[in-house]
Amino acid sequence: MAVEFHAEPDPSSEVCATVAALSPENPFHTPAYIEARRLTGFRPWILSLRQHGEWVAACPAFSRSGHLNRSLEIPSWPSLPDGDTFVERLVEFCHRARISCLEINSFASRRVTMPTRLPGETGRRIRFEYLLDVRPLDWWRQLSTNHLRSIKRARKAGLQIQRVADSQGSGKHACLVESSMERRRHRGESVSDHALTQSLLAFTQSGAGELFQAVLRDNVVSSALILLADRGAYLHSAGTSSEGMACGASHYLVHEIANIMRARSMEVLNLGGADRASPGLERFKASFGATTVSLEAAELYLGSNVRRKLGAAVRLLRGDSLGIPGSLLGRLERYVVKRLSSRWPTRPAARVQ
Repeated sequence: MAVEFHAEPDPSSEVCATVAALSPENPFHTPAYIEARRLTGFRPWILSLRQHGEWVAACPAFSRSGHLNRSLEIPSWPSLPDGDTFVERLVEFCHRARISCLEINSFASRRVTMPTRLPGETGRRIRFEYLLDVRPLDWWRQLSTNHLRSIKRARKAGLQIQRVADSQGSGKHACLVESSMERRRHRGESVSDHALTQSLLAFTQSGAGELFQAVLRDNVVSSALILLADRGAYLHSAGTSSEGMACGASHYLVHEIANIMRARSMEVLNLGGADRASPGLERFKASFGATTVSLEAAELYLGSNVRRKLGAAVRLLRGDSLGIPGSLLGRLERYVVKRLSSRWPTRPAARVQ
């Protein structure tokens, strides 16, 4: 029996659980993550390959309709026995569903197997993620000397770690990420100026992730959003103030998060991606003793030439030169977050215990 491709909209909780079980270390394949994206206005789908009734591979995807185009985003490309078959069936589905913009990402993917050239491909890039194995009791022995020194400095300063899930904590997280972005610009590193709206509360309230923050004298000086799966975690975004940088807060926060994940029987803490044009961020992640993984991401335009030209004209009028709109997550490795304080409800969410 041939392998069958399925595209299921608005999947049930049972289907979502099946997908999560195929990749228990992937936070982008969990029911909570799917729910978080649904709450932010995207329609969830499950794309799968099945043979003899058995699930061979699967991943969530999210669609959204605009005035000219309908987009589909795959945050985390699945591990596939036959990448060509999956891509062929996926493109056929997009044509039937009138999806013109297809974005294929590889956040927390084990590996990416895509054809050399995809139909309608408008862009492809190599990206790198940094995986930290937190299972060994003495995992911290892999830390660089500079990282160890920074962690000791943070402990001496008296930093404390807290977990939050309210709008105030989310707003502080966004501000700290903006602060980190500005420092990287001043260093001459490649940083996107295109801020993408992210509903941080959707991640924390759905259970898809948690906010961890380093506090110094009642002041939050470093913050990290961690997406969670049964056996793995992913550093979605992070930011640190100048005061936090001076006392080693970012190093200490990641170190403590890794210890917390190990205590929860996690296997891996994925420190996220880093662009080759951001050597400082690369060094920061690699110096935790993380393994570097090379992945791919691609964008496809499957609509007509007329629609493509109309879309380009609209983006030009709006001052958007980035081409196909980015996903809700955007380029996670660039840690871009827009100030969202005005968008969050005034009633705080329950604090994580």
